[in-house]
Amino acid sequence: MKFALFILASWTEKDAVHQSRIYSEALEQVRYAEELGFDSVWIAEHHSSRYGIFPSLMPILSHIAAQTKTIRLGAGVSVLPFHNPIRLAEEAAMVDVLSNGRLNFGVGRGSADYEYGNFKIDFESRDDRFREVLDIILGLWTTEDFTYHGKYYQVDGLTIAPRPLQKPHPPVHVAVSRTAASIDVAVARDLPILTTYFTPLDDTLRLMSLYSERCAAAGKTSQLAEMPFFRFIYLSEDAKEAEKQPEKAITWVRDLSIYRRTITQGDEINVDLDQWKTVRPEEPPSYQAELANNYFCTPDQCVDRIAGLQGQHGISYFGANFAFGGLEHAKVMASMKLFAEEVMPKFK
Repeated sequence: MKFALFILASWTEKDAVHQSRIYSEALEQVRYAEELGFDSVWIAEHHSSRYGIFPSLMPILSHIAAQTKTIRLGAGVSVLPFHNPIRLAEEAAMVDVLSNGRLNFGVGRGSADYEYGNFKIDFESRDDRFREVLDIILGLWTTEDFTYHGKYYQVDGLTIAPRPLQKPHPPVHVAVSRTAASIDVAVARDLPILTTYFTPLDDTLRLMSLYSERCAAAGKTSQLAEMPFFRFIYLSEDAKEAEKQPEKAITWVRDLSIYRRTITQGDEINVDLDQWKTVRPEEPPSYQAELANNYFCTPDQCVDRIAGLQGQHGISYFGANFAFGGLEHAKVMASMKLFAEEVMPKFK
């Protein structure tokens, strides 16, 4: 089994902690993940947000490439409608070259109305824009004198440099969160999908199963082995501490995610979540639901649950989001160490 680290880079204490500390801690976690033997790291793109403060993935992945040697570098994901396809194709190719062929290029449409509103891009155009940008990037990576005329983007006889080091191009993963529409995009282009730690466990398993079914129906080979199964993780040798410690952190994540769905422009940097909770339009999942969907447990319990995923669902690539909602950095590092020393060896 392979193991991945997911870095969200949440900025929870706006008035107490400068963003530079979040970056510093995230980079330390990535370096530690390589030392501990994780296979890959994945970084999320968000805009005008405390939920995640990486607005552009290629610069941070390039920075990580310079500080690591073996861990694969995952864009998880680049929101394609927010990018010029030519520039993104060039920048991602450059990261692949600089990292000696370690880039995994996750792509998605994004789901935050307010991010589209801030970029002045019609939210309803996101599906068509996504498909066009993806096709242009794949074309520029694999074809010289590439031409493409779409509804939103046009390219005429263009050859880019540098070209990616990996052939025919870096692995591309299509993000799927809730619906099956993106699965069809992935299957048609013979690409794996990328699910999120945020989608409930059973829904994620159904999406992955549906992907394999549609691959079979289309005569394509399922690439399930290349698709990390992401969950929020907090480990402790003390079962009670493991269950209790993440409650405040995961509640912050869920509350902010609900707030993000209520705005169509602006930002969520200055929202007072404690005040907003009194008028929020929906309740976050119960903490019991969080315990069922995520891995807040002892290492032995974590081993049992991952073994169940492997034996019952064929999962062979597991991804962990250890740092979420303002969890203390030292506790994140300790949880990573427990996972690497007491969980990962059981599956190698």
